[in-house]
Amino acid sequence: MLISSIVIGFILFVNNVRFVVCQGTDFSCAVKPTQVSTTDRLQRLRAHLKSNGLSAYVIFSEDEHQSEYVQLYDKRRAWITGFLGSAGTAVVTLDSAALWTDGRYWTEAEDELDCRNWYLMRQGREGVPSLSNWLSSQVNSTPPYNRVGVAAQFASSDWWQAVDNILNGKNASLVEVHELVDLIWLSPERPLAVANPINVHALQYAGIPWEDKVKDIAERLKVKHADAYVVTALDEVAWLFSLRGSDIPYNPFFKAYAIVNADQTTQLWLNSDQLTSAASIQLSKVNIHPYGSFLSDLHQLANQSDISQIWISSSASQAIFNRIPKEKILIASSPVELIKALKNPTEEKGMRDCGIRDGVARVRHLAWLENQLNNNIIVNETKSAEQLEHFQSEEALFQMLSFDSISAFGANAAIIHYSPTAQTAATITKNGLYLLDAGAQYLDCTTDVTRTHVFGTATEEQKNAYTLVLQGSIDLADAVFPYGTYGRSLDILTRQYLYRNSMDYNHGTGHGIGHFLSVHEGPSFISMGYSSSDIPLTDGMVFSDEPGFYLPGNFGIRLETDIIVKNYTLPNNYVNSATQFLHFDILTMVPFERDLIICKMLTEAQKDWLNWYHREVKSKLESTKRLNQDELRYLVDKTQEIKC
Repeated sequence: MLISSIVIGFILFVNNVRFVVCQGTDFSCAVKPTQVSTTDRLQRLRAHLKSNGLSAYVIFSEDEHQSEYVQLYDKRRAWITGFLGSAGTAVVTLDSAALWTDGRYWTEAEDELDCRNWYLMRQGREGVPSLSNWLSSQVNSTPPYNRVGVAAQFASSDWWQAVDNILNGKNASLVEVHELVDLIWLSPERPLAVANPINVHALQYAGIPWEDKVKDIAERLKVKHADAYVVTALDEVAWLFSLRGSDIPYNPFFKAYAIVNADQTTQLWLNSDQLTSAASIQLSKVNIHPYGSFLSDLHQLANQSDISQIWISSSASQAIFNRIPKEKILIASSPVELIKALKNPTEEKGMRDCGIRDGVARVRHLAWLENQLNNNIIVNETKSAEQLEHFQSEEALFQMLSFDSISAFGANAAIIHYSPTAQTAATITKNGLYLLDAGAQYLDCTTDVTRTHVFGTATEEQKNAYTLVLQGSIDLADAVFPYGTYGRSLDILTRQYLYRNSMDYNHGTGHGIGHFLSVHEGPSFISMGYSSSDIPLTDGMVFSDEPGFYLPGNFGIRLETDIIVKNYTLPNNYVNSATQFLHFDILTMVPFERDLIICKMLTEAQKDWLNWYHREVKSKLESTKRLNQDELRYLVDKTQEIKC
């Protein structure tokens, strides 16, 4: 479908409700060099829709395990749309195509989405229909074109149920089909699947033997009167069996499914050729099966007469749901996810220790970058990110990055999930702000840290915005709250100063962080909104603290610090002797940008906290003896006491 550059608006009526999908230039099509034509791909896909009697087909970003990051082999949605962002869902009908993605990716989608063939649905914007409502408006209620095809292994069961209920109201339904994109995306154009060695995650880092983790899960199964729990998320499989791999970009995972039984026996479905000898020995008591036989094996197991109930999480795929008799399914939050989120003492120590090592790498990088600019040496966004990775790789226990670094200068920093390429990388100068959001995977932790810097003179507008963001970041980090508090109740602490200036940011404030696992970990979060899987903040959970502000076409600011929930002891408890409190300890050791802070805007409590934090950063990084004289000078300068 050709979308003209003079489009004024696209009006859609769904169940007699008028939706304005786009207005002004929202859907204007200015073809850019970054856009790949998807015309031929869509024609071939639609041929399979017709042969299968489908009115529409849904393509997800995730793999079979609903992973956030996927192999190049699994980037089906990116290939069919041309949009490379990590989040989004695509729908192709016989005569239309649309992509839904959230505010983090709108700018990127404008650049990459093939606008000659695709509508960009800005998910969450007023007047934009949800995927399910749009689908229901497109399907035909007359067979056979009242069927919407979905490769059920890529759709979560809760998504399936919600969308199917809406379609049923139009005498339409979702149907499980084979992955159609796989029929048209073939080698040599398609990258090969990755299958790297699977290694043991040593007890000195994991803290608890994997058998004890299984025992804990088995006890929870008995409480639920369930016979087995199906483990589908890759981070859960890796954590449960104390194994790590490298099949998934930025994540130490390998493709596998597992089942834990109430009698503490376990089964694993994976490619056994990937197991190192140490991993094979560790799994000697585990029943191992080929990865490709999981769905058929599950169906056979679930239909055994001695199996009465099988526990799956709501994020498990619909393909799994379809292979268990409905009367035997127990859907509840993952017990593995809950236990994994509470870092044990060994994991907590690792995250504290490597927060210091990661801080050393960041300060070394910043001192290097400042030196390059002072000596008029050209450094662009990609070179800066590569140099930080080099410094991180020199720190003990480093394994890989934890995500694609967001190295963004000037206006690029206003793109929330911007990632530079060799073709687009901007030169970093002294005339603008530089946002660096980067993290790493170490054997003893995962980091995710953002700081915004200036190497010249900032404008008052930039300083004002930075200080407002800093105030919110400090207030969250310094918060004390009672047991039972949800993260959504704390979100306002970071936004209140921005709100008073008619400012905000279009992303969450804090996400969970794994221990040498995923940089984004559930079940809890610090953000507005509600999730049925959310639980109160609990001692041992690790989160990001990352408010921001973005002025499109001008600059962007984000400050992200890793924090851990800990018990808080008060000298006197005037509320109730039974009431317990929590607070956050700081894991990240990277100074804030003094040259962007307007001191008089800070409260006394905020100044006290900031000066305390900078003393901690200076003391801990100096004690490593890892910094040379130039790097120490940079550290001392940036951690000076703030007075006003």
